[in-house]
Amino acid sequence: MLAFLDSLCSALIARDSDRIHVLLEHPLAHALPRAVREEAMAIAHGQRRAFVAPLQSLRLYHQTAHLLGAGADPATRRHMSSDTEPELRQMELPLERAVVQ
Repeated sequence: MLAFLDSLCSALIARDSDRIHVLLEHPLAHALPRAVREEAMAIAHGQRRAFVAPLQSLRLYHQTAHLLGAGADPATRRHMSSDTEPELRQMELPLERAVVQ
């Protein structure tokens, strides 16, 4: 499903109406939410302005990627500690101190 969504988002961003129609005929397209299908059809028919991003499709891609495994997110990668227990790696951010006068 993720590869299908990736192809759909690429076609929507490129405004490739032929490719969008082919992808919407695919059996996986029936699992798409209505908002995504309507957005794809609007872009395929040129009803959306050229600078509008396919937000519904990109949001669904992002959510699906996280559901299928957020292991690609550096903040959630698991590393093995010295005693072979997996530990969650935390991203370190610099802290700024507030100056109160």
